[in-house]
Amino acid sequence: MRRSTSFLTILMLSAVVTVLLANLSSAEAKGGNCQAKLAGNSYECNLKYSAGPPATDCFEFRTGGISANFTLTNGTGELGCTCATTGSFTSPSFDSSPSAFECVDGSGIQLNGKIKSKKLSGQVTDEGGDSEIYTCTLRSSPCP
Repeated sequence: MRRSTSFLTILMLSAVVTVLLANLSSAEAKGGNCQAKLAGNSYECNLKYSAGPPATDCFEFRTGGISANFTLTNGTGELGCTCATTGSFTSPSFDSSPSAFECVDGSGIQLNGKIKSKKLSGQVTDEGGDSEIYTCTLRSSPCP
């Protein structure tokens, strides 16, 4: 009886470990950095400006473009993007954040954002000190 109890305990522990490892592998496959979640998607966005009335825009993300990583195209042009750096100063992991990203264009516009499920939010600043905040929802089709 003692042998069968030990065998049953080991069998149950093995099953639990197998399930945990399968879930971990599945989460890693879905995860990755923010580029894996953004590239190929379009978002309908609402913007509030520090110096102007509210507006709407459509953000499209794609791999490549003007960036070695991924590019954001909107109503005003293209911005080169990368996922935020994680880790510490002594051990950084560049372009690795699963949720935070940064984009910049050649005229001094910088966009910082976070992705959470089917939503984006963040802030944009320009070299003159003007800023805007935005919130976006995933579109089911590309930007018009």
